[in-house]
Amino acid sequence: MDSYVPATNTVSFGAAVFRFSWIYVLAAVAVVVIAFLLEAFLHIDMSKNSFLGVLPLMTAGSGTGKYYATRTGTKPRGGKAWLIALVGLVISLAFNLAVVLGFVALTDSWQELGSLGSFRLRGEEQWLVPLVLGGLFLLFVALTRLFLWMGANPVVKKMRKDATNAF
Repeated sequence: MDSYVPATNTVSFGAAVFRFSWIYVLAAVAVVVIAFLLEAFLHIDMSKNSFLGVLPLMTAGSGTGKYYATRTGTKPRGGKAWLIALVGLVISLAFNLAVVLGFVALTDSWQELGSLGSFRLRGEEQWLVPLVLGGLFLLFVALTRLFLWMGANPVVKKMRKDATNAF
């Protein structure tokens, strides 16, 4: 059995965000490909599964948390963890926006994009839109932070167990 050597490496903020970004992109592409294959060959309607959008976020968050814990021997904590979650979510939103705009440009469906503006609340309900969008943003930042913890926690527990068994 290998003896436990505490990880003394550090993970920079940029390295963690870069890791999060490329895992997110790969997971998002994989989800789209798998959903397409399931619909094409097994005739499973994946459009009604709203959880599919969270899978890349969960994969990227837990993968980044595992990477962080493996390198440092600790879970990402405090402000650094929240900042990784915030910037990671912003990058994932930017990626999704780029994909949507790219799809609209490829299919030349700009007029359909303009029809999204037809959903407008009038009068006293207008204050709900930024409130709901802000709440959803905060919820997804918290979820991303949870996924970071979910990836790091098993690694740290295993390191502690291996350290106690080494003696």
